[in-house]
Amino acid sequence: MSDRLQHVQAYYDRIAPRLYAVEGQNWHLQSRMSLVLGTIDELAPRAAAGGGPPRVLDVGCGTGFLLEQLAGRGFSGVGIDLSPDSIAITRQRLNDLGVAERLRAETGSAYEPPEGTYELITLTDVLEHLEDPRACLRALRERLAPGGLLVISTPNRHSLPGARRWVAERAPWLRITMNLAPVDNWQSWGDLEAHGASAGLAVVSRRGIFFRPGGRVGSQIGRLYRYAAPRKAEAALSTTPVGRFGFYVCVGFRPV
Repeated sequence: MSDRLQHVQAYYDRIAPRLYAVEGQNWHLQSRMSLVLGTIDELAPRAAAGGGPPRVLDVGCGTGFLLEQLAGRGFSGVGIDLSPDSIAITRQRLNDLGVAERLRAETGSAYEPPEGTYELITLTDVLEHLEDPRACLRALRERLAPGGLLVISTPNRHSLPGARRWVAERAPWLRITMNLAPVDNWQSWGDLEAHGASAGLAVVSRRGIFFRPGGRVGSQIGRLYRYAAPRKAEAALSTTPVGRFGFYVCVGFRPV
């Protein structure tokens, strides 16, 4: 592991308990995961090639929020993350759900995914932390089953927060603060499509979210996300031109 990725690992080890504690009130987490789940519900295979449950590889599974949702959808498979502290939380979570016999979690590298074939591969909050995104996608393409789905979500540098970051980096005297991981290379729609094409993947879905309240305000507002109306409104916007300029973008790929 490179020194830069070691810094990323330490960062997520440190914040894993807090991320897990606030996920139920955090609009940002819930809404960007809704993009991923919406793409999965629309496009992911419903069964493995042999007729069993579909298999998932969740790369960057964190504290297991997405794996919990996929457990309820009947998936089997594995989640990996470079943060041991996050994996410990995920394992306990899967045990508590009673699904540890079909879903497991382990530390691992996005560049060296576990052996096997998967109908669904998810890459959420990962690509921006990688020094070589295309090497990662090439490795994942080899694990993707024919007709399978690869879903990537990542921050969009062509967004209002992206513009704020651009100004902060070029005008430090303005003292604009940004809470960033040690390696945090935000992507654009064009970046993602080019990365995918280089690995033999074709785009089949594009979604984006615009609203990004953070911190304590975001956690308080996030309580509204339990109601159907805000969820439906954001989902409707996610596939429009407004969504294309959202802070978080979600792209679905199939193998060519």
